[in-house]
Amino acid sequence: MKSNKITSSDEKITKATELLWKIWWLSFYLIIVPSLIAVVGFFIYFFIGKDLIVSVGLSIITFMFGLLFFYKSFDKYRKTPFFSNKVNNLSARINIIFLITILALIVTPIFVLFTPGDNYFELLPLISFSILYNIVYYYYYFQPIGFFDPTEEKFNHAISSSQIIRQPYNIIVVFNYIVHIVFLSYTFNTKVSWLFPLIWNIVFYITSRLSSVKICKNITISIGSKKPFLEDLTIFKKKFVNSLLGLVFILLIQMPFVIVFVYIYFGIPHGVDEIVKISVLSLIFLAFYFKIRLYISTFYNKFLRRFKIDEF
Repeated sequence: MKSNKITSSDEKITKATELLWKIWWLSFYLIIVPSLIAVVGFFIYFFIGKDLIVSVGLSIITFMFGLLFFYKSFDKYRKTPFFSNKVNNLSARINIIFLITILALIVTPIFVLFTPGDNYFELLPLISFSILYNIVYYYYYFQPIGFFDPTEEKFNHAISSSQIIRQPYNIIVVFNYIVHIVFLSYTFNTKVSWLFPLIWNIVFYITSRLSSVKICKNITISIGSKKPFLEDLTIFKKKFVNSLLGLVFILLIQMPFVIVFVYIYFGIPHGVDEIVKISVLSLIFLAFYFKIRLYISTFYNKFLRRFKIDEF
């Protein structure tokens, strides 16, 4: 009886110790270190620019970058690690790219909400996105979806660097970054440049998650039962690319209209010839979208047809 009590007491002490260590590493990696980096960054920014509002805005971005970067170090202390769990690579790929973009863009409205008066750093959305999005590349290094190695029971990158670069699911990630930078650079002086990408990223994040739930579940089941799932993985890659493709071209198509309609809202008129020109530009972007969408469908359908032939 005493032995059972001693064992139970030891287990409680062990669990309490583990919990305390977890709280410590959580505080250290996700609060203390990012906060110290942000404070140091604030004084550096203020020393260089002598502008309090800009320095606060940039230090917020620095804190968020440190928070996202050091999460990888804390991840190993979780019972179900995010980056060590190779089975969840597919859903993680969707979560990371959309949530980090949403987080980068939502900095601006939160910052404006707590900033007195009309003190607004117009380049904050552009700087925030261009810095925080780099975390996507960092995490994708640890979350490959090139192919699944059954011997190691984890996803790996494509075999060679040239293959990695040529994959549409990698190309679209860089293309997404470039288009967002172009959009935010073109519309920064409207003071609402963050609004349109934020709305569309939320919309496409929800639709991407909903459309991929079944396919991710099927792949997880196949991994557990050691069944082949290359066809399902190809379908997922196709869905992922098409989702990001739709997002970036919606931004490109609406980009020429953003400044015009915002200026019209504030009482600055625009001529009919300007509206015609931007309409033509949007139609060109739309034509490019259908052309690239056709290429993506052809690229992945070629592999899917090959799987059908192999079944017979």
